[in-house]
Amino acid sequence: MSSDTRKHYHDEAFHPKNFVDTHFSDDSFPLADENQGFPIEQLHKEIEAGCLDGEIMIDFSVGATAGHMIPASRKFSKIYVVEFTDANICEFQKWLDKEPGSCSFSYGAKLACKLEGCSSESWEEKEDRARQAIAGMVKWDVFEDGHTVPANLPQADAILSVFALNAVSKTEEDYKSNLEKLCSRLKVGGCFMLFLGINMTFYKIDDQKFFMLKVDEDFVKQAVRKAGIAIEREIVLPSKKNCDLVDYDSLICIIGRKE
Repeated sequence: MSSDTRKHYHDEAFHPKNFVDTHFSDDSFPLADENQGFPIEQLHKEIEAGCLDGEIMIDFSVGATAGHMIPASRKFSKIYVVEFTDANICEFQKWLDKEPGSCSFSYGAKLACKLEGCSSESWEEKEDRARQAIAGMVKWDVFEDGHTVPANLPQADAILSVFALNAVSKTEEDYKSNLEKLCSRLKVGGCFMLFLGINMTFYKIDDQKFFMLKVDEDFVKQAVRKAGIAIEREIVLPSKKNCDLVDYDSLICIIGRKE
């Protein structure tokens, strides 16, 4: 299928609440252990090993999602959330304000409880910990020609990107440009963690297919190095299940340091 027949992340057809409810809210999504469990478990491991530390983190991730911020909030007291559309900002703010009917990240919170050795009954406290760590939301309109890094996005000790770069980049050149601009906000020696789907071309919301830029592992590693990141390690998780909501072959986590 041509990418021209697919919707894009910034189209009005992208409904943030429906996206979260479908892909990130609980274990009803067939690949929850992959698309949620994998990032949360890797973040936990990096924190436990002392490899992920600091005060300020930038989160550059897909949708109004927050599950992966739960482990990050153990170490980072100031998390700046990058959002790309007004609709996502509005939905994320509802979660921050605990509005009735807002998104829930119970799967990620309960997994964080398990990894941290806490009772799963305290999962809502984990969400609250993440809320308290949010220092601000920053809109970055990467769809505008010649877009620049927002001036109010600080230099960070760490940058975390979960599944976003493929969703908001329409071409390989876009991908490399967005990655370089993002990494310009990382302090020298700071940690960069990137999660993405390999050979992924779409995800579904409400039976609509949305565009994902198809990239392979070699391209991503070259782009990361070009952005000034020395790759320290990579973890690949082959997909174990068939699911018509997404089509990636595997998930990959790339971890590196700003040179």
